[in-house]
Amino acid sequence: MLGGLAKAIIMLLIAIDPIGNAPIFYAATISINPKRRRRIILRSIQVAAVILVAFALLGDFIFEYFGITVNDFKVAGGIILLIYGIAGIMGFTEAGAIRAEDEESLAIVPLATPLLAGPAAIATTLYIKSVYGLIPTMIAIAVNILVTLALLVHSDVMLRVLGRSGGVALAKIMSLILTAIAVAMIREGIIGIVSTAT
Repeated sequence: MLGGLAKAIIMLLIAIDPIGNAPIFYAATISINPKRRRRIILRSIQVAAVILVAFALLGDFIFEYFGITVNDFKVAGGIILLIYGIAGIMGFTEAGAIRAEDEESLAIVPLATPLLAGPAAIATTLYIKSVYGLIPTMIAIAVNILVTLALLVHSDVMLRVLGRSGGVALAKIMSLILTAIAVAMIREGIIGIVSTAT
């Protein structure tokens, strides 16, 4: 039981990847003051938790009802990330502070999904449930949400270490990486769709 739970936690941690996402969260909120940045991070983690719990409880039914697959999620999520990555490279995300009414949108897309609760995390959640059961899956989600919260809330440490110019440079680099991740996600989704169709 404990061994399975540990495996479930580690698998989901790799899928959510809070360490890898911390610089991306920082880059996406670079022009926002620390108080509003923390509010956006908290909201995105709440939404990600709801998404993962919802798929743990109803994922199989949702997929079957709408006739969609994880590969469909990969393509859709990849397109969303590609748009945000290109916008970051072009500097559109730094054109001034984000309006208060845009905070909710930013927290949900792309931060909560597809970055945190994306295709990999959703697929891993469904796999964990099928192998270890619902209770270990819920525990794994709870543990990972707490770990992710701790890491992302303190991502502003990068700002103090790098300074403004270093932060802008990091934002450009992470936007480029985000674009590459998006292309890889789209590629994997298309390959998966084609392979299952043949």
